[in-house]
Amino acid sequence: MAMVPPPVRTGLAALAAVAPPLAVEAGFRVFRTVGPPARVRPVDRPVHERARRGRARAGGGDVMTYAWGDRSAPPVLLVHGWRLRASRFATLVEGLESAGLRPVAFDGPAHGDSAGRSTTVLDMVAAMQAVQATAGPFAAVVGHSLGGLAAGLAVRDGLAADRYVAIAAPTGFDSVVASFRRLAGLPAALQDPLCDRVARGLFPHVDHARDRLNLVRHPVPDGVATLFLHDVEDSVHGAVEARRLHAAHPGSELLVTAGLGHNRVLDDLEVVAAVVRHATAAVRAA
Repeated sequence: MAMVPPPVRTGLAALAAVAPPLAVEAGFRVFRTVGPPARVRPVDRPVHERARRGRARAGGGDVMTYAWGDRSAPPVLLVHGWRLRASRFATLVEGLESAGLRPVAFDGPAHGDSAGRSTTVLDMVAAMQAVQATAGPFAAVVGHSLGGLAAGLAVRDGLAADRYVAIAAPTGFDSVVASFRRLAGLPAALQDPLCDRVARGLFPHVDHARDRLNLVRHPVPDGVATLFLHDVEDSVHGAVEARRLHAAHPGSELLVTAGLGHNRVLDDLEVVAAVVRHATAAVRAA
């Protein structure tokens, strides 16, 4: 899901008013555009540079992997969001290390220092499976934004993890497209046509992709302890997404914050502490 520059938003809105089918096609092309890789933030660079680096083969390309902490400690997999990179988890990495865990992360296909020019949520799942082959099974999997959805889909479909955390995550396929459509200035009337175009263009081999790629309709297994975190001022995916996910996962935990937005939630010490408590509970129970 691409971030939409104002001139593109204006153009898409104008096109939607006069030629809706052309607006859907143009919107799809923007939707699938990843854009240039995010740079490592200066505040994250010390953690980024001391990581142990490696590579994993996923979907015909290499993804860059990172690990911190004691090599024998229980691993926790971190899955970043759209147009971000593994280094964005620096604050959480430090919290997990301090708790005696081994944070493991990767730059998704076409993100950070990984290869590729395009990616989908299923490409992220494939990358997670590739990392699991050398670093798993995981005490917990933590995903942010689209990475939270990818993490949930992976755990639901068999990725070995005792616990799952979704931070600022959408509920599924339709909610990802709806967030993009709103940010792109496209009217609600184009939601279904745009969803269908994305399904045909990105998931041609997935039957009923709009239904299948949905964690409310098809949640993670009951045996995986789950935590959902979201900020009420998230302008990308509203906090209603976390509430819907929480309701679809009986026994899950829900933490709703305020004043952090979509990305700054990753730097909040209360959020980090909640994730660390959730992840370490798996180790204490082992």
